[in-house]
Amino acid sequence: MAKNPTREFAEEATESARQAGLHGMDWMRGLAEQILHLSKAAFEGYLTTAHKTAENIDRQTSELRERSISLAAEALANTFDFANRIVRVKKPQEVVELQSEFLSRQAQALADQAKELGQIMVQGANAATRSSAEQMRTAAE
Repeated sequence: MAKNPTREFAEEATESARQAGLHGMDWMRGLAEQILHLSKAAFEGYLTTAHKTAENIDRQTSELRERSISLAAEALANTFDFANRIVRVKKPQEVVELQSEFLSRQAQALADQAKELGQIMVQGANAATRSSAEQMRTAAE
């Protein structure tokens, strides 16, 4: 008994369609896995960037705290030096001279300290920017 050519054609067409569907599903699955992998890598890169940025901020904050304490100690030392000298004054004009000297030293120390603190902040901001840019570039690759 001969096979029905129409039925045979229909079965072959169905099989071809099924194979094409499976191939399409495999392609979509591969694409989805690739997108998931890239998304995970990008997210991990962003987390690394956030972590390094936080470390840079912590380091900068620590430097600022240490320098601020140093500045306070310097101001206190100047104040006690002034107080020790003022109690030994013998003439009224010496008070004005000592006070002028004290204020001048305090103003100079404050100016130097403000400059140092500004430099620390700029260096920290530059380091954070470089680190973030590097991490973003690495994550994009």
